[in-house]
Amino acid sequence: MPLSSIYDMVNSRLRITGFSTGLDTDAIVKQLLSVEYLKINRVKQEKQLLEWKRDGYREIINLIRGFKDTYFDVLKPSTNLMSPSAFTVFEASSAAENVVKVTASGGAAPGTFDVTVTALAKKAVKTSSGPVSSGYSGLTGANPVDMSRMKQGKEFVVTLDGVSKTIVLDKDYTSYPVSAFASNSADPALATDGLQKLLNDAFGAGKIIVTGDDLTGKITFTVSTPSSVLSISDSKNTYLGTLGLSDGQSNRISGGSISDFSGGKFYLAVDSGSPVEINVEAASDRDSLVDNINAALDSAGLGDTLKAVADPGSDDKIVFVTLDTSRTVTFTSGDSDDLLGKIGLASGKKINALQGTINYGQSDLNRDFYITVNGVDYHIELAYDYTSDTGTDPGGRTLAQAIQEQLYSQGVTGVEVNIAGGKISFLNSGGHIIAIRRGDDGLKEELGFSNSQGGSRIDINRSLGSISLETGFVFDTEGNLSFTINGVEFTANESESLKSLLDRINASSAQVTFRYDSLNDRFILESKDTGESAVVSTRDLSGNFFAALKIDSSSDARGENARLTIGATPVERPTNTFTIDGITYDIKGVGTSTVTISPNPDELVEKIKGFVAKYNEVIDFINKKLSEERFRNYPPLTDEQKREMSERDIELWEEKAKSGLLRNDSILQKMLISMRRALYDDVKDVGLKLYDIGITTSSLYQEKGKLVVDEGKLRQAIIDNPDEVAMLFTRQSQYSYEDTGNRAQRYYEGGIAQRLHDIIQDHIRITRDQTGTKGLLIEKSGIEGDITQYNSLISREILDKERQINEMLVELYEKEEMYYARFAAMERVISQMNSQAAWLAQQFNQGMYM
Repeated sequence: MPLSSIYDMVNSRLRITGFSTGLDTDAIVKQLLSVEYLKINRVKQEKQLLEWKRDGYREIINLIRGFKDTYFDVLKPSTNLMSPSAFTVFEASSAAENVVKVTASGGAAPGTFDVTVTALAKKAVKTSSGPVSSGYSGLTGANPVDMSRMKQGKEFVVTLDGVSKTIVLDKDYTSYPVSAFASNSADPALATDGLQKLLNDAFGAGKIIVTGDDLTGKITFTVSTPSSVLSISDSKNTYLGTLGLSDGQSNRISGGSISDFSGGKFYLAVDSGSPVEINVEAASDRDSLVDNINAALDSAGLGDTLKAVADPGSDDKIVFVTLDTSRTVTFTSGDSDDLLGKIGLASGKKINALQGTINYGQSDLNRDFYITVNGVDYHIELAYDYTSDTGTDPGGRTLAQAIQEQLYSQGVTGVEVNIAGGKISFLNSGGHIIAIRRGDDGLKEELGFSNSQGGSRIDINRSLGSISLETGFVFDTEGNLSFTINGVEFTANESESLKSLLDRINASSAQVTFRYDSLNDRFILESKDTGESAVVSTRDLSGNFFAALKIDSSSDARGENARLTIGATPVERPTNTFTIDGITYDIKGVGTSTVTISPNPDELVEKIKGFVAKYNEVIDFINKKLSEERFRNYPPLTDEQKREMSERDIELWEEKAKSGLLRNDSILQKMLISMRRALYDDVKDVGLKLYDIGITTSSLYQEKGKLVVDEGKLRQAIIDNPDEVAMLFTRQSQYSYEDTGNRAQRYYEGGIAQRLHDIIQDHIRITRDQTGTKGLLIEKSGIEGDITQYNSLISREILDKERQINEMLVELYEKEEMYYARFAAMERVISQMNSQAAWLAQQFNQGMYM
């Protein structure tokens, strides 16, 4: 049974005792079991000490692992002191870094030489032979200008190099020829009328040149700077905002499908008024129910405010519409027999007022919007500006009358436009469903520009079928383009965007990069690799993909190798960055540079100093653990003791309780002795010792073997005898670490780094040797992430303590049950005796009165 289950079993029971005896049974039982609790707490404390000791070992293991990972890891050659490359430190410089940059690593040799670059490695490249967009030389409308729409106040948007301006027609141009509408002057800077003047005012004189062809009726916009990007787009119709209305604003609310025609109740509140109960009689179908609802509205005096109508788009739904759209109507469910639920309308729903506050400061001239009546759109376009509710046009009509007249002329009856107090609303005597819609957007289409004409540059986000190229794509009968790049076949449908296609190509095995250069209006297709082996081969299979992009497919493009001489030796490489004999060359340009490779002892000095500092950190930490004082009068606290102490007191207590758990530990002591010996024992065929290069043991006894570095002596040793210094650390034995039979010979032949590496491996190795064991410290305490986390010497001891605690808790539980059973039996006996005594007393009392 798990410990947690036993704890719950012992501590979660509720007993009521002592009714007959008045004894505190719980306290008595607890005292009787106190010795058992002491035994359990003692084992718990022993378990806690083991856990702390295990954690202490693991802390040391992690510290040693960090030391090993930094200075004895083959994956880190620059700091791996077992590798000669860590000791071959050079400084590399180039006199002309615009020609070549250099860095030196382990295999480099000191010296000075010239590098002459005659050619850089290049990619294979194919480029469009010229601009590809249809609007590059001038953005011409696909269709003639609709001059009847060129009225004062109409607008469109022109974007030049990312700057957008709304161009608003300053007068009525409907009677102008296209050429005069474009400009009244052949010199753009002198234009005083037409689009040219408006564009000059917006972007500056002559930035965009407008011309009109009276023969074709088309208009052309041309940028004065070929690299500029121009586009024509619609402006958004915002006139509804002038009327204070919003797009889609309506006088309706619709319910759901109806299957229950039994009538019922609901409440209506108009504006901020009190709710009025509406009682609707049962009906046989949807239309009859509509009649009954309207009859109930009339009876409640709301027939002039709200009306129910059959939903024209459904056979089983009802729509409510306001008759005076300036009113707000709120629906609330009935107290019983709720009708709203039956017709699929949620309680609390509203028909908001179809009303707006007019901004007379904004012009109405040639502005438009739509009034939708029962699903039919009616276009309203205002030919004059109105400045107040009573302001009239030359015909004497107010704004309300002008809108009303256009509704009448389009056959709409039963809808009356009402403007009062600066607010517009509608009186709906016909019970119509009314909605307000935004008017037509700007003049792009009326100026003759089709939807596919985005601007003077193509938009690669558009579909292949709508993109505007000078030579358009020609698709096969299935609407596809097929082609190959470097033998990889691609098929694209006319509905796919050009960007999507380019992304597919760039992610494919064709090993190319395909992109659009908008500045020059060209496509660039290049290999991902450089060098003569890099190739770009293109073929059109069906359609004219490459032909439309003006990319020549008649021959393949190839890359070029980098060509240079290093000293007097000619060199060719397929890339501009390469390494030869430990020197990395990064070619930047054509020319000559003098390269110098020289020793750099400072970097090696810092590397060895870092090694010494980390070694000192390791042995200092272990020495402190070995010499820590043990406070045996501070055992681990029990749960009862912790409940009576503050957090700070617990922390101080446990500092002493944990202290000294690794004091004089034999494994750690032997490891330190081995590491110290490894530093100063002779290395075969190496005439230097560690103290010869300025690294000695501290003379202070309390530092217990820490190393001290004489930086000047170390630097000089590196300069005078770099090979011997390297061999002192890096010499490798002919015998492998796994060859345990020749371990003594391996130790004698190996350098300092190999020796330390072997000692560390002996203690923290997570692989098993020939005997099936891991490192000594790993076997002792285990480490997280390895099987030894739960299967080490200490881990097994901890498990044994848990088993003991488990057994003792079960025994405690059984004894506790026994004691409570006996006390319960005593309670029953005393209760019976008390009952008999009370009966006898009653009998004696009765005898006295006989």
